[in-house]
Amino acid sequence: MGDWGNEPVRLMNFRERIPDGVRFWLYVFYLIVFQFSNGFYFTTMAQLTGERDLTMTDTHMFGQTVLIGLTCYFPLAFRLKFRFSNRTSLTVAAAALAIINLIFPHVHSFPIMLVLCYLGGFFRLYGTFECFSNLLPKITPTYNYAVFLSFVFFVVLASIHVFDWAAIQIIYFYDWQHVHLLAACLCLTVILVVNLTMRHYRPVPKMMLYGIDPLGMVQWSIFILSAIYVAFYGEQYGWTADARIRLGIGVCLLMLAICFLRMNHIRHSFIEWEAFRQPNLFNMLLLFLCLDILLGTQTVLQNTFTGGILGYGQRTAAWLKFPEFIGGGAGALFCWFTRIRLRWHLKTLAFVSMFAVVLYDVMMLTVLSPATNIEKLWLPVAVLGFGHVGVFIALTVYAQAYSNFKYYFQVLCILGFVRTGLGDAIAEAVWERALTGTVGIHLANIGAAADLTSNVGATANFTSNVNAVADFTSNVGGVGDLASNVNAAADFTSTVNAAADLTSQVSSQALLSALQGLYGWAVVFGVAVLVVILCAQFDRLRNPLPKLRQAYTILSRFLQK
Repeated sequence: MGDWGNEPVRLMNFRERIPDGVRFWLYVFYLIVFQFSNGFYFTTMAQLTGERDLTMTDTHMFGQTVLIGLTCYFPLAFRLKFRFSNRTSLTVAAAALAIINLIFPHVHSFPIMLVLCYLGGFFRLYGTFECFSNLLPKITPTYNYAVFLSFVFFVVLASIHVFDWAAIQIIYFYDWQHVHLLAACLCLTVILVVNLTMRHYRPVPKMMLYGIDPLGMVQWSIFILSAIYVAFYGEQYGWTADARIRLGIGVCLLMLAICFLRMNHIRHSFIEWEAFRQPNLFNMLLLFLCLDILLGTQTVLQNTFTGGILGYGQRTAAWLKFPEFIGGGAGALFCWFTRIRLRWHLKTLAFVSMFAVVLYDVMMLTVLSPATNIEKLWLPVAVLGFGHVGVFIALTVYAQAYSNFKYYFQVLCILGFVRTGLGDAIAEAVWERALTGTVGIHLANIGAAADLTSNVGATANFTSNVNAVADFTSNVGGVGDLASNVNAAADFTSTVNAAADLTSQVSSQALLSALQGLYGWAVVFGVAVLVVILCAQFDRLRNPLPKLRQAYTILSRFLQK
């Protein structure tokens, strides 16, 4: 056991024969692999629905379940870190992800697939946290959380965007099951490298796993997944008119009541009452919800524009991952520079970052046209990536600075229920509902404004062509009439094609008008959010991020109460 009272900056988890310069990059390799590995991949949604008896809503539910599994790891993070060595944790996380990726392509049961997605998210963050927590003193010896988060978001976003692009290429040339096979092979490689290069090293004494509330974790998971289920499937099933939605609402409310009652009856619940009493928690939840609603324009409106108006396939649209990654990387560097070098206040950083998110909607209004090429979308997408990362870093640093460390990871879990769970579901439900209703309104307006006289004339021509086809059928025996009837049939076909083209143009115009209107409303909503941030009070930071031995001491005293 090392001298945990004097933490070395060297990464002591490795065997002595491993050079110091290699150790850092081995952790980066582990991080990249864990970002690649899930139980479910958003890029495989279309192929999965084609091969299984699933809808796109089902696949969206899989994706949200992954994120909820990831979020529910937070309250257990330091408990598992202080119980198991880094080598053991990385091996377990990689082995679990490899097994999940090998099993998932062969499972057809919807509930089992949900469980695998949940476990995939949980073990993904398990491995990710073990890597980042060991790199923290190497990245920032002063334990500056703004520096650390800038590095975290840069690595995570780079890995996710590059992997999404690579996964789409694999699906195009092979199939979606090869994505899971690649992830499993990478996880097995991590297991091999970890056991060859690392040793069982403990910077702090072993802490037993008492005081953990696994039943509480299950209950909170059921609560938030039930709420997401209602948000996703409500429109499909007709909301409360369907018994399944009423059951989902009932389960959600029942689980929430049980979770709050459980807080009063056990010593250390999964999420404790004090976590909800941390300063400005509900203000941060509201800001994250507003951010999710603004980001929903990319998920729903931009994808509808690129697919429905421009006709881009998944492989072409995947190139937008690169400008989004560049924007996210620039956002991480911007946060580091403004917080460390310029000493910006978090309120200023949050405002500038949110302004970039709103600016994306403004820029999209200028490129909404059937003649738009994909290069014109690069700048708006890069600006969105910049703002997205900036807001996440600003609010997460603020949460760390104002939360008691004993409850900080529970606060992250609560925030995660909104920022990576319910917020996404609400945003997609709102924009999809608004898009469907707005398109219907524009179609009705276009139909009402049509020239009735021309429609009557078209109907007369259509009728004459139908009569000509009838004459062709009755006079098929006459050679002289055959040529004229064939011409009439050709005219009829051209009329039908013209009507189909007109219908397509009308639908495209209605969809384009709806997108323009909704992006406009998104700008209005974004301006209102910016005004709220300007009027809000962001106090100066007060709680520094504790070092490892300080975190161990705080947690030990907390569990002894």
